[in-house]
Amino acid sequence: MKETPKKKLKRRHRFLPLAIGTTGSVALAGVAFWFFKKQAESVVAGRADHYDELVMDVVHKIDNPPMHEAMHAITQLGAHFVIGSAAGITALMMWRQGRRQDAWTVVMSTGGAMIINTLLKNIFQRQRPIERARRITLPDSHSFPSGHSLLSAATYPIVAHHFVQNRSVATQAVVHTLTSLTILTVGFSRVYFGVHFPSDVLGGFAAGYGWLGLTSLAHTLMAGDRDGG
Repeated sequence: MKETPKKKLKRRHRFLPLAIGTTGSVALAGVAFWFFKKQAESVVAGRADHYDELVMDVVHKIDNPPMHEAMHAITQLGAHFVIGSAAGITALMMWRQGRRQDAWTVVMSTGGAMIINTLLKNIFQRQRPIERARRITLPDSHSFPSGHSLLSAATYPIVAHHFVQNRSVATQAVVHTLTSLTILTVGFSRVYFGVHFPSDVLGGFAAGYGWLGLTSLAHTLMAGDRDGG
């Protein structure tokens, strides 16, 4: 009777891929990549254009200095340098703790997401909403998917969990909720500044979470092989 609570507690206090488990990783990757496929088809066929314009019309009615300052700070959280630094610091901490496989998973999740982002942009080659850009330099890369959204989704959940995996369930829930809100806000900031269409952001979220699911699955399977061996 006393063993069950201990086992559940031990499962909660684990590296994120192991906490998600094989089933969770497959479900996350499957649903996310299915949604990305649907989103990509909508973009290629031009079906996304209508709702993209509707959403951007609404978002761009918000125009005031405080909002601009907040969005400018938040959008930096999705930049390659910030994402790479967060992943690098987390991986280094894990490495020093002797958790080398965990560290490599963090590196693969973020590094792989950067490669996938570049590949997808070059495949779809969607032009950015040039006429919508405001108060920020329009990036030279293509628009679909949003790299800020993709990298945030693939990196921040695994980084955030590292710092709270030994905390209570309530603390973990609060931190992951705040992390999810941060990821969503990073995506919103790209639409706010007019450097991405809403469909770019949704596609970025889907690709990022899909890749996170795949890296989690690979880590979980390898961890199982090590335990079994």
